[in-house]
Amino acid sequence: MNFLEHFDHPSRKQDKEHFGHLIQIAMADGKIETSELEMLHRFGSKLGLTATEVDDLLEASIKSAYIPPYELEKRFGQLFDVVKMVFADGKVDNNEMRLATGIALKSGFTEQEIPVLLALLISGIKNGDDEEDLFELYKKRRMVK
Repeated sequence: MNFLEHFDHPSRKQDKEHFGHLIQIAMADGKIETSELEMLHRFGSKLGLTATEVDDLLEASIKSAYIPPYELEKRFGQLFDVVKMVFADGKVDNNEMRLATGIALKSGFTEQEIPVLLALLISGIKNGDDEEDLFELYKKRRMVK
């Protein structure tokens, strides 16, 4: 661990842990495709990581304790990113979906809602729906139950 990482803001640590999950998804089938690598760099940039940090995190492929954000919208957004990464190479691997399910569970989603949530995300991403619209749909479905 880099000395300066001890001074990272908690949300920055969460972003790095989230990025570590995206790396795990990309590596679930045993290799990182070019399309997955490109998407990882885009997500890293979105999270405020430098290209060097992205490369360092890729090299280390972090496996640390996950501390999910408290806010439902942020947890949903992270899961949206994870599912999007699952589709980055154009094919869905069972290991990738198993990891996505595990991340959803660690994020505080219940075992009962995870299959429905993942199905919503999968169909939404396939249809090109954006994260905000899918989150609103998720909240509506959640309130109905």
